Amino acid sequence: MQFAKSIANVLFTSAAMTVAVGAVAADNPGTSLAKDTEGTVVVRTTGGLFEQELKKNFFEPFTKATGIRVIPVAVSYGEMMAKSKAMQQAGAVEWDIISPQYDELPTIKDMLTDLGDCSSLPNVASQGIPQTCGRYGVLYVIGARPMVYDAEKFGSTPPQGWADFWDTKKYPGPRALPNDGQPWLEMAEALIADGVPTDKLFPLDVDRALKKLDQIKPSIQVWWKTGDQSQQLMRNREVVMNAMFSGRAFASKKAGVPINWTFNGALADWGSWAILKGAPHPKAAKAFIDFYMSNPQAHAAFSRSMGYATPNKEGQALLTPDERNLLVATPENIKKIVHVDAAWLEKNRAETVRRWNEWISK
Repeated sequence: MQFAKSIANVLFTSAAMTVAVGAVAADNPGTSLAKDTEGTVVVRTTGGLFEQELKKNFFEPFTKATGIRVIPVAVSYGEMMAKSKAMQQAGAVEWDIISPQYDELPTIKDMLTDLGDCSSLPNVASQGIPQTCGRYGVLYVIGARPMVYDAEKFGSTPPQGWADFWDTKKYPGPRALPNDGQPWLEMAEALIADGVPTDKLFPLDVDRALKKLDQIKPSIQVWWKTGDQSQQLMRNREVVMNAMFSGRAFASKKAGVPINWTFNGALADWGSWAILKGAPHPKAAKAFIDFYMSNPQAHAAFSRSMGYATPNKEGQALLTPDERNLLVATPENIKKIVHVDAAWLEKNRAETVRRWNEWISK
Protein backbone atom coordinates (compact mmCIF):
# COMPACT_ATOMS: atom_id res chain seq x y z
CA MET A 1 0.00 0.00 0.00
CA GLN A 2 1.45 3.33 -1.06
CA PHE A 3 0.29 5.18 2.04
CA ALA A 4 2.06 2.69 4.31
CA LYS A 5 5.25 3.46 2.43
CA SER A 6 4.65 7.17 2.98
CA ILE A 7 4.48 6.65 6.72
CA ALA A 8 7.53 4.43 6.83
CA ASN A 9 9.55 6.74 4.62
CA VAL A 10 8.40 10.11 5.91
CA LEU A 11 7.02 10.01 9.42
CA PHE A 12 9.49 7.69 11.08
CA THR A 13 12.71 8.15 9.16
CA SER A 14 15.73 9.85 10.62
CA ALA A 15 15.09 12.82 8.34
CA ALA A 16 11.65 13.33 9.80
CA MET A 17 13.06 13.16 13.28
CA THR A 18 15.40 16.09 12.71
CA VAL A 19 12.62 18.68 12.50
CA ALA A 20 13.70 21.62 14.62
CA VAL A 21 11.71 22.03 17.82
CA GLY A 22 11.79 25.76 17.22
CA ALA A 23 9.59 25.25 14.19
CA VAL A 24 6.76 23.80 16.29
CA ALA A 25 3.55 25.79 16.27
CA ALA A 26 2.06 27.63 19.22
CA ASP A 27 0.09 25.76 21.89
CA ASN A 28 -3.32 26.95 20.72
CA PRO A 29 -2.97 28.17 17.16
CA GLY A 30 -6.68 28.01 16.37
CA THR A 31 -8.00 27.83 12.85
CA SER A 32 -9.29 30.43 10.44
CA LEU A 33 -12.10 28.02 9.52
CA ALA A 34 -13.83 28.67 12.88
CA LYS A 35 -15.19 32.04 11.70
CA ASP A 36 -18.92 32.22 10.90
CA THR A 37 -19.52 28.63 11.93
CA GLU A 38 -21.91 26.69 14.15
CA GLY A 39 -21.34 26.62 17.91
CA THR A 40 -21.32 22.85 18.33
CA VAL A 41 -19.76 19.78 16.74
CA VAL A 42 -20.70 16.15 17.50
CA VAL A 43 -17.81 13.67 17.21
CA ARG A 44 -17.90 9.88 17.40
CA THR A 45 -15.34 8.40 19.82
CA THR A 46 -14.66 5.01 21.35
CA GLY A 47 -15.10 6.28 24.91
CA GLY A 48 -12.97 5.73 28.00
CA LEU A 49 -9.35 6.83 28.25
CA PHE A 50 -9.11 7.39 24.50
CA GLU A 51 -11.92 9.91 24.66
CA GLN A 52 -10.41 11.54 27.75
CA GLU A 53 -7.11 12.08 25.94
CA LEU A 54 -8.91 13.49 22.92
CA LYS A 55 -10.73 15.88 25.21
CA LYS A 56 -7.60 17.01 26.99
CA ASN A 57 -5.38 17.41 23.95
CA PHE A 58 -7.83 18.45 21.24
CA PHE A 59 -11.50 18.92 22.17
CA GLU A 60 -11.04 21.31 25.08
CA PRO A 61 -8.25 23.35 23.38
CA PHE A 62 -10.48 23.63 20.29
CA THR A 63 -13.35 24.96 22.40
CA LYS A 64 -11.00 27.38 24.16
CA ALA A 65 -9.61 28.65 20.87
CA THR A 66 -12.88 28.88 18.93
CA GLY A 67 -15.80 28.81 21.37
CA ILE A 68 -17.19 25.76 19.57
CA ARG A 69 -18.38 23.05 21.96
CA VAL A 70 -17.40 19.44 21.18
CA ILE A 71 -19.95 16.76 22.07
CA PRO A 72 -18.38 13.26 22.02
CA VAL A 73 -20.55 10.21 21.34
CA ALA A 74 -19.00 6.86 22.30
CA VAL A 75 -20.16 3.92 20.16
CA SER A 76 -18.55 0.84 18.68
CA TYR A 77 -17.52 0.66 15.02
CA GLY A 78 -20.55 -1.44 14.12
CA GLU A 79 -22.95 0.92 15.88
CA MET A 80 -21.28 3.91 14.23
CA MET A 81 -21.77 2.51 10.75
CA ALA A 82 -25.30 1.23 11.33
CA LYS A 83 -26.59 4.37 13.01
CA SER A 84 -24.92 6.68 10.49
CA LYS A 85 -26.72 4.90 7.66
CA ALA A 86 -30.01 4.86 9.56
CA MET A 87 -29.82 8.57 10.34
CA GLN A 88 -29.08 9.43 6.73
CA GLN A 89 -31.90 7.25 5.43
CA ALA A 90 -34.27 8.97 7.86
CA GLY A 91 -33.00 12.41 6.88
CA ALA A 92 -32.19 13.16 10.52
CA VAL A 93 -28.41 13.13 10.96
CA GLU A 94 -27.36 13.89 14.54
CA TRP A 95 -23.59 13.38 14.27
CA ASP A 96 -21.05 15.46 12.43
CA ILE A 97 -17.77 13.51 12.47
CA ILE A 98 -17.35 9.75 12.39
CA SER A 99 -14.09 7.79 12.42
CA PRO A 100 -13.99 4.96 9.86
CA GLN A 101 -10.79 3.29 8.78
CA TYR A 102 -8.75 5.43 6.40
CA ASP A 103 -8.47 2.55 3.93
CA GLU A 104 -12.24 2.29 3.54
CA LEU A 105 -13.04 5.96 2.90
CA PRO A 106 -13.39 5.59 -0.89
CA THR A 107 -15.75 2.65 -0.47
CA ILE A 108 -18.18 4.50 1.83
CA LYS A 109 -17.92 7.85 0.05
CA ASP A 110 -21.68 8.01 -0.53
CA MET A 111 -22.07 8.55 3.22
CA LEU A 112 -19.41 11.24 3.48
CA THR A 113 -18.84 14.88 2.65
CA ASP A 114 -16.48 15.48 -0.25
CA LEU A 115 -13.57 17.51 1.14
CA GLY A 116 -12.00 18.15 -2.24
CA ASP A 117 -8.29 18.75 -1.79
CA CYS A 118 -6.36 19.91 1.25
CA SER A 119 -6.37 23.54 0.14
CA SER A 120 -9.53 23.93 2.22
CA LEU A 121 -7.76 22.53 5.31
CA PRO A 122 -4.60 24.63 5.65
CA ASN A 123 -3.28 23.02 8.84
CA VAL A 124 -3.76 19.52 7.42
CA ALA A 125 -1.99 20.54 4.24
CA SER A 126 0.98 22.15 5.98
CA GLN A 127 1.48 19.91 9.02
CA GLY A 128 0.33 16.45 7.94
CA ILE A 129 2.53 13.89 6.27
CA PRO A 130 1.89 13.22 2.56
CA GLN A 131 -1.56 11.74 1.82
CA THR A 132 -2.95 12.66 5.26
CA CYS A 133 -5.87 14.35 3.55
CA GLY A 134 -8.05 12.09 1.47
CA ARG A 135 -10.97 13.33 -0.57
CA TYR A 136 -13.49 11.97 1.94
CA GLY A 137 -11.60 12.14 5.22
CA VAL A 138 -8.41 12.96 7.08
CA LEU A 139 -6.10 10.45 8.77
CA TYR A 140 -5.86 11.12 12.49
CA VAL A 141 -4.34 8.07 14.22
CA ILE A 142 -1.99 5.31 13.08
CA GLY A 143 -2.27 2.09 15.05
CA ALA A 144 -3.04 -1.60 14.79
CA ARG A 145 -4.86 -4.43 16.53
CA PRO A 146 -2.13 -6.80 17.73
CA MET A 147 -2.26 -10.01 19.71
CA VAL A 148 -1.74 -9.13 23.40
CA TYR A 149 -0.67 -11.58 26.09
CA ASP A 150 -0.03 -11.86 29.83
CA ALA A 151 3.70 -11.13 30.13
CA GLU A 152 4.02 -12.73 33.58
CA LYS A 153 2.44 -15.97 32.44
CA PHE A 154 4.19 -16.26 29.09
CA GLY A 155 7.22 -14.00 29.49
CA SER A 156 9.83 -16.74 29.15
CA THR A 157 8.39 -18.11 25.88
CA PRO A 158 6.27 -15.29 24.48
CA PRO A 159 3.73 -16.06 21.77
CA GLN A 160 4.74 -14.80 18.34
CA GLY A 161 1.46 -14.48 16.46
CA TRP A 162 -2.05 -15.72 15.83
CA ALA A 163 -1.04 -19.37 15.49
CA ASP A 164 0.06 -19.22 19.12
CA PHE A 165 -3.24 -17.60 20.11
CA TRP A 166 -4.92 -20.76 18.80
CA ASP A 167 -2.38 -23.05 20.54
CA THR A 168 -4.15 -23.65 23.85
CA LYS A 169 -1.83 -26.52 24.80
CA LYS A 170 1.39 -24.53 24.64
CA TYR A 171 -0.33 -21.36 25.89
CA PRO A 172 -3.19 -22.46 28.15
CA GLY A 173 -5.79 -20.15 29.57
CA PRO A 174 -8.94 -18.20 28.63
CA ARG A 175 -8.87 -15.80 25.73
CA ALA A 176 -10.87 -12.78 24.56
CA LEU A 177 -11.70 -11.49 21.09
CA PRO A 178 -13.76 -8.53 19.90
CA ASN A 179 -17.33 -8.62 18.72
CA ASP A 180 -17.48 -4.96 17.74
CA GLY A 181 -18.94 -5.01 14.27
CA GLN A 182 -15.76 -5.73 12.30
CA PRO A 183 -15.85 -9.54 12.00
CA TRP A 184 -13.58 -9.55 8.96
CA LEU A 185 -10.74 -8.77 11.38
CA GLU A 186 -11.40 -11.86 13.50
CA MET A 187 -11.71 -13.89 10.31
CA ALA A 188 -8.38 -12.57 9.03
CA GLU A 189 -6.72 -13.47 12.33
CA ALA A 190 -8.16 -16.97 12.10
CA LEU A 191 -6.87 -17.43 8.57
CA ILE A 192 -3.40 -16.23 9.56
CA ALA A 193 -3.49 -18.76 12.41
CA ASP A 194 -4.48 -21.39 9.85
CA GLY A 195 -1.39 -20.69 7.78
CA VAL A 196 -2.69 -18.31 5.12
CA PRO A 197 0.06 -15.83 4.10
CA THR A 198 -0.86 -12.26 5.03
CA ASP A 199 -0.60 -11.13 1.40
CA LYS A 200 -3.08 -13.84 0.36
CA LEU A 201 -5.86 -13.16 2.89
CA PHE A 202 -8.22 -11.45 0.47
CA PRO A 203 -10.66 -12.38 -0.78
CA LEU A 204 -11.41 -13.84 2.65
CA ASP A 205 -12.28 -17.51 2.74
CA VAL A 206 -15.15 -17.05 5.20
CA ASP A 207 -15.94 -20.77 5.45
CA ARG A 208 -12.34 -21.61 6.32
CA ALA A 209 -12.14 -18.72 8.77
CA LEU A 210 -15.27 -19.75 10.66
CA LYS A 211 -14.08 -23.36 10.76
CA LYS A 212 -10.84 -22.18 12.36
CA LEU A 213 -12.76 -19.95 14.76
CA ASP A 214 -14.76 -23.03 15.79
CA GLN A 215 -11.52 -24.39 17.26
CA ILE A 216 -10.87 -21.42 19.55
CA LYS A 217 -14.47 -20.55 20.41
CA PRO A 218 -14.57 -22.73 23.58
CA SER A 219 -11.57 -20.81 24.94
CA ILE A 220 -13.06 -17.37 24.34
CA GLN A 221 -14.26 -16.23 27.73
CA VAL A 222 -15.43 -12.80 26.58
CA TRP A 223 -16.37 -11.33 23.22
CA TRP A 224 -15.73 -7.71 24.08
CA LYS A 225 -17.62 -4.75 22.65
CA THR A 226 -15.57 -1.71 23.68
CA GLY A 227 -11.92 -0.75 24.06
CA ASP A 228 -12.48 -0.10 27.76
CA GLN A 229 -13.74 -3.65 28.20
CA SER A 230 -10.69 -5.05 26.41
CA GLN A 231 -8.44 -3.23 28.89
CA GLN A 232 -10.47 -4.34 31.89
CA LEU A 233 -10.09 -7.98 30.90
CA MET A 234 -6.29 -7.72 30.96
CA ARG A 235 -6.18 -5.48 34.01
CA ASN A 236 -8.28 -7.97 36.02
CA ARG A 237 -6.26 -10.93 34.64
CA GLU A 238 -9.49 -12.51 33.39
CA VAL A 239 -7.84 -13.70 30.19
CA VAL A 240 -4.28 -14.53 29.17
CA MET A 241 -4.55 -13.46 25.52
CA ASN A 242 -6.58 -10.86 23.72
CA ALA A 243 -6.85 -8.87 20.50
CA MET A 244 -6.57 -5.23 21.51
CA PHE A 245 -6.14 -1.94 19.74
CA SER A 246 -2.52 -0.90 20.12
CA GLY A 247 -3.37 2.32 21.91
CA ARG A 248 -5.42 0.45 24.49
CA ALA A 249 -2.61 -2.06 25.00
CA PHE A 250 -0.07 0.76 25.33
CA ALA A 251 -2.21 2.59 27.90
CA SER A 252 -2.70 -0.60 29.91
CA LYS A 253 1.02 -1.37 29.96
CA LYS A 254 1.77 2.22 30.94
CA ALA A 255 -0.67 1.84 33.85
CA GLY A 256 1.29 -1.17 35.12
CA VAL A 257 -0.70 -4.06 33.65
CA PRO A 258 1.81 -6.86 32.91
CA ILE A 259 1.19 -7.33 29.21
CA ASN A 260 3.17 -7.39 25.99
CA TRP A 261 2.15 -7.79 22.37
CA THR A 262 3.38 -8.71 18.93
CA PHE A 263 2.69 -6.81 15.72
CA ASN A 264 3.11 -9.99 13.64
CA GLY A 265 -0.12 -10.19 11.66
CA ALA A 266 -1.67 -7.25 13.48
CA LEU A 267 -4.59 -5.68 11.62
CA ALA A 268 -4.14 -2.04 10.65
CA ASP A 269 -6.05 0.54 12.68
CA TRP A 270 -5.59 3.78 10.77
CA GLY A 271 -8.47 5.93 11.91
CA SER A 272 -9.81 8.92 10.02
CA TRP A 273 -12.02 11.89 10.72
CA ALA A 274 -14.82 12.06 8.15
CA ILE A 275 -17.85 14.37 7.97
CA LEU A 276 -21.21 12.74 7.38
CA LYS A 277 -23.37 13.99 4.54
CA GLY A 278 -26.22 15.93 6.10
CA ALA A 279 -24.18 16.70 9.24
CA PRO A 280 -25.92 19.36 11.35
CA HIS A 281 -22.72 21.35 11.94
CA PRO A 282 -20.56 20.92 8.80
CA LYS A 283 -18.60 24.15 9.19
CA ALA A 284 -17.72 23.42 12.81
CA ALA A 285 -16.76 19.87 11.81
CA LYS A 286 -14.37 21.13 9.17
CA ALA A 287 -12.93 23.68 11.60
CA PHE A 288 -12.28 20.96 14.18
CA ILE A 289 -10.55 18.64 11.72
CA ASP A 290 -8.27 21.45 10.63
CA PHE A 291 -7.58 22.46 14.24
CA TYR A 292 -6.71 18.87 15.12
CA MET A 293 -3.62 19.00 12.93
CA SER A 294 -2.41 22.35 14.26
CA ASN A 295 -0.58 21.65 17.52
CA PRO A 296 2.49 19.37 17.46
CA GLN A 297 2.85 19.37 21.26
CA ALA A 298 -0.68 18.03 21.62
CA HIS A 299 0.05 15.25 19.14
CA ALA A 300 3.20 14.25 21.02
CA ALA A 301 1.33 14.27 24.34
CA PHE A 302 -1.48 12.18 22.86
CA SER A 303 1.02 9.65 21.48
CA ARG A 304 2.78 9.41 24.86
CA SER A 305 -0.52 8.77 26.62
CA MET A 306 -2.26 6.52 24.10
CA GLY A 307 0.45 4.79 22.09
CA TYR A 308 -0.90 5.87 18.72
CA ALA A 309 1.18 7.69 16.17
CA THR A 310 -0.48 10.60 14.41
CA PRO A 311 0.22 12.14 11.00
CA ASN A 312 1.44 15.43 12.48
CA LYS A 313 5.07 15.24 11.39
CA GLU A 314 6.45 17.77 13.89
CA GLY A 315 4.52 16.20 16.77
CA GLN A 316 6.10 12.80 16.18
CA ALA A 317 9.51 14.47 15.91
CA LEU A 318 9.12 15.54 19.55
CA LEU A 319 9.06 11.92 20.76
CA THR A 320 12.18 10.14 21.96
CA PRO A 321 13.49 7.08 20.10
CA ASP A 322 12.27 4.83 22.93
CA GLU A 323 8.79 6.35 22.73
CA ARG A 324 8.65 5.93 18.97
CA ASN A 325 9.73 2.30 19.22
CA LEU A 326 6.53 1.48 21.11
CA LEU A 327 4.35 2.85 18.33
CA VAL A 328 3.04 0.67 15.57
CA ALA A 329 4.19 2.97 12.78
CA THR A 330 7.90 2.37 12.91
CA PRO A 331 9.28 1.01 9.63
CA GLU A 332 9.81 -2.42 11.22
CA ASN A 333 6.25 -2.66 12.53
CA ILE A 334 4.67 -1.26 9.38
CA LYS A 335 6.02 -4.32 7.53
CA LYS A 336 4.23 -6.66 9.94
CA ILE A 337 0.73 -5.23 9.91
CA VAL A 338 -2.07 -6.29 7.59
CA HIS A 339 -4.47 -4.02 5.71
CA VAL A 340 -8.02 -5.00 4.90
CA ASP A 341 -8.86 -5.03 1.19
CA ALA A 342 -11.34 -2.15 1.11
CA ALA A 343 -12.71 -3.09 -2.31
CA TRP A 344 -13.48 -6.61 -1.12
CA LEU A 345 -15.04 -5.25 2.08
CA GLU A 346 -17.31 -2.89 0.15
CA LYS A 347 -18.82 -5.81 -1.76
CA ASN A 348 -18.91 -8.32 1.09
CA ARG A 349 -19.49 -6.30 4.28
CA ALA A 350 -23.16 -7.13 4.78
CA GLU A 351 -22.80 -10.83 4.00
CA THR A 352 -19.71 -11.14 6.22
CA VAL A 353 -21.57 -9.54 9.13
CA ARG A 354 -24.55 -11.82 8.51
CA ARG A 355 -22.36 -14.94 8.52
CA TRP A 356 -20.60 -13.77 11.68
CA ASN A 357 -23.80 -13.01 13.57
CA GLU A 358 -25.17 -16.39 12.60
CA TRP A 359 -21.96 -18.12 13.75
CA ILE A 360 -21.49 -16.31 17.05
CA SER A 361 -25.12 -16.83 18.11
CA LYS A 362 -24.76 -20.61 17.98
